[in-house]
Amino acid sequence: MRLFDLLMDNQEREAIASRIYGVVVGVVTNNEDPEGLGRVKVKFPWLSDEDESDWARIAAPMAGNERGIYFLPEVDEEVLVVFEHGDVRFPYIIGFLWNGQEPPPTTNEDGQNNIRVIKSRSGHVIRLNDEEGKETIEIVDKTEKNSIVFDTASNTIAINSDGDITLSAVQGNIKLEAQNIEIKSTADTKVESGAGMNLEASSTMNLKGQIINLN
Repeated sequence: MRLFDLLMDNQEREAIASRIYGVVVGVVTNNEDPEGLGRVKVKFPWLSDEDESDWARIAAPMAGNERGIYFLPEVDEEVLVVFEHGDVRFPYIIGFLWNGQEPPPTTNEDGQNNIRVIKSRSGHVIRLNDEEGKETIEIVDKTEKNSIVFDTASNTIAINSDGDITLSAVQGNIKLEAQNIEIKSTADTKVESGAGMNLEASSTMNLKGQIINLN
């Protein structure tokens, strides 16, 4: 009798015989891992529309103890699957796939491959533009009314919002330092201090208004 036969029972030999090597395409059926380990279940339409896999671990670009890059695929999205030693009981997700029904968030129509994009389901975007002379980094919400733009060409940072912008340092200081500082409002402007306030200029100081009240 061969050593193989001595070491393995019939069930194990059947499992070996039914192994799947290489990669296969699957469709996510469940991403709510009861153990919170970031796993998903998939089905294989080419095999069955009903049956789903065991929980599959995801091969992330970075993973560690409560750290890493966390992107779970959505239910019904295509993924690329491999099996540990070909054993279908131990699937791994090694990548996510676009297709004709679910295209990528941007294209490379000009062939220059200058744009890198992270786009969420609701439409929030982080966009990196590597076009020479027009390099930018953009963080934009789904409304496109709130954004932060780093413009390398003009050496500027712009923070834009149709609503409020709040800077808060409850236990610290907020310091603005520049060659020139300009503050302008189209309506009222209010500056209030809970303690002392110093206004100082090393040259001329001008106060101008229709009415100036000093109390």
